[in-house]
Amino acid sequence: MSLAERYLADDEQLVYVTRQHWTEMVSEFIALSLVWLVAGALIWGLPTEESWGSIGILIVLGLALIATVKYWLIPLLKWRSKLYILTTKRIYKRSGFLTKTSRSIPLARVNDVAFKATLWERMMRYGTLTVQSASEQGAMTMRHVPQPEWFKGEINRAVDEERGRQYGGGYYG
Repeated sequence: MSLAERYLADDEQLVYVTRQHWTEMVSEFIALSLVWLVAGALIWGLPTEESWGSIGILIVLGLALIATVKYWLIPLLKWRSKLYILTTKRIYKRSGFLTKTSRSIPLARVNDVAFKATLWERMMRYGTLTVQSASEQGAMTMRHVPQPEWFKGEINRAVDEERGRQYGGGYYG
C-alpha cells in the first residue's frame, strides 16, 4: 500500500503523490551540523581531569541532543508528514505528525492552477503551486513542490478528465 492510498475513497484512484522538495530541509541540516560542531568544540575544551569535567560533558551532550530534537528531528517529521496528493477526484494537502491537518479540493471545483518558481527554484526544480477553487475556502497553496510545471499539467489533465466524466464528453470551458 502506497503512503497515500489510505486516504483514497472507494471511487478514486491515485494519480500522483509527492512531498515537499528536499531543499526544505537544508537549513535544518545546517542547524544540526552547527549544534554538533559547537558541542564537539565545547567537549574538546572541557578539562577531563577535573571532577566536574565529566558532568560538563554530559550536560553539553544533553543540550546538543535537545537542540537536535528541536531543530532537526521535529522539522524532519513535519517535512515527512506533508503530502500533496492528486487523485482522479480530488487534490489533497495533508500535513502534521501529531496534529493532523487536511485540505482537499474536488477536481470539478478547480478554476485555475498557477505555479511560480524563482530562478533558484527553477535550477533546483521546485516551486509553488496555487490551486484556485470555486469554494468558500478559496485557493490552496502548495509550497516547495518538486517539478511544479509538470504537476500543474497533471492537475489540469485530471480536471479535464473529471469534467469530461461529469458532462459526458470533453470539457471545452
